[in-house]
Amino acid sequence: MISNARSATILRIDAALCAACGLPGLIAPTWLAGFLLPGQETVLGFATPTLLWELGILLVAYAGLLLLASVRPALDRPVLAITAIADAGWVIGTFVLVAAFPASFSAWGMVALAVVALDTALIGLWKLRLLRSGPGTALAV
Repeated sequence: MISNARSATILRIDAALCAACGLPGLIAPTWLAGFLLPGQETVLGFATPTLLWELGILLVAYAGLLLLASVRPALDRPVLAITAIADAGWVIGTFVLVAAFPASFSAWGMVALAVVALDTALIGLWKLRLLRSGPGTALAV
């Protein structure tokens, strides 16, 4: 178990980033599709705005789960580890997509994706640092 004082802060920051990234997909998926992927009407045969709307749902739901985990008195190490793995997956996935299909993304879309990936990587590293600090140890924030 990890003291929730520090893990709660990390999870709440992660939840805020996930919600901030998911809400545009929920509220304005067509605009977001034009901003990130101009000229791409479909991705893998699915309408781009629909995919971004669904991604928005997933990100907002994940933000809710992170908030729920942040209010627990203590956090199980595997829970924090799974969220760190999810952060790594997001960062790797972002860079793989941009590297594989650079012409599909707008310049500002790539900047936005890079900023989110960097923030996500920093949050993930913060989680790993907390995990490495030992059971029951709190980290200075």
